[in-house]
Amino acid sequence: MLERTDLMKIKKPDYQNSILNVSNTFLHHYGINTKYNGVPLLEDALTKDINHIVYILLDGLGSNIIKHHLSNEDYLKKYMKSEITSVFPPTTVAATDTVLSALPPISSGYLGWVQYFYNEDVNAIVFQNKDFYDVGRTLKTNLRDTYLSFTPITEQIHQKNNNIKTEIFFPSFIEGGSESFTEEIDKVLLTTHNTDQSFSYLYWTEPDSTQHKKGIYSDETHQMIKSLNKDFTQLCEHITDDTLVVVIADHGLIDITEIPLFKYEDITSLFLRQPSIEPRATNFFIKEGKEDLFKAKFQSYFQEDYLLYTKEELLSSGLLGEGNQHDMIDSFLGQFIAIAITDKMFTLNTNSTYKAHHAGLSEGEMMVPLIIYKK
Repeated sequence: MLERTDLMKIKKPDYQNSILNVSNTFLHHYGINTKYNGVPLLEDALTKDINHIVYILLDGLGSNIIKHHLSNEDYLKKYMKSEITSVFPPTTVAATDTVLSALPPISSGYLGWVQYFYNEDVNAIVFQNKDFYDVGRTLKTNLRDTYLSFTPITEQIHQKNNNIKTEIFFPSFIEGGSESFTEEIDKVLLTTHNTDQSFSYLYWTEPDSTQHKKGIYSDETHQMIKSLNKDFTQLCEHITDDTLVVVIADHGLIDITEIPLFKYEDITSLFLRQPSIEPRATNFFIKEGKEDLFKAKFQSYFQEDYLLYTKEELLSSGLLGEGNQHDMIDSFLGQFIAIAITDKMFTLNTNSTYKAHHAGLSEGEMMVPLIIYKK
């Protein structure tokens, strides 16, 4: 069994060798200049005979998961060429939008599952356009389109090279999406076998979903990893000779123990509004004049499990990356953000039943694979 020492190893994002750099490598390959470095290992693999690129993001497929559940002959492990970091926070909203925009969170504005939108006065579930704390409330404004829009790398590539067919394949939560990873693979194989040149991005929700519910070492997670490996192997065996397949993850996960934050009334009484972003990267807006009291109370309870940053400290730390700061970052952030460094996680609502989670600064959450396959 994998040693669980990764819980206490603090690992920060390396924006010279991260999922951000993978996407920028592809942009450079297609003649698009950016301010961010590529990944030399991937640059070397992008030889002139490559006409098709299949770029896959498997949600939650951390390096720790691959090492634990797969053998050296399993394709997802066999072709893992290196490990790279996610971004901060290492969580789906921040990381997948980094991959699709080729921008770090500081520039994209995507920080986590729940973000506070000042103009709308709502703690919104970013990907669902719903109120996190009032599930019955209908949001009339499409928050992503209104405040957080960007040009995806697929569009950037096609605009620069209109002979390249670019596609994005998503699960069935979007109209026309796939019911399985197998179905996504079937679709991308049709593209690579029936076009001259293509760039395809595939996103799949596993193994993240299973790990959240069952934990990272569970039998269910093991079966899911083996199933994903089987599908990946099938893809590799059926691609054309001029196709390059690259697989990354948005983040890893670790097994967690929940802390019922709202039972600490001496802390919650200081809140100006409800917490946001993530349970392991938790954003706090505090009543004016109560900041010192909040800091003292928070540290007395949680200093072993969370690093407490002020907004200014976070923005100057480089954790969110370097680049032009999105004009809403300042309003998204409260006076403090607490970042988990052990296996503890705040419970932010009464429906939480998580066995594993992410968004903290452990090695298990931050390190993801760079898998490269060509026949």
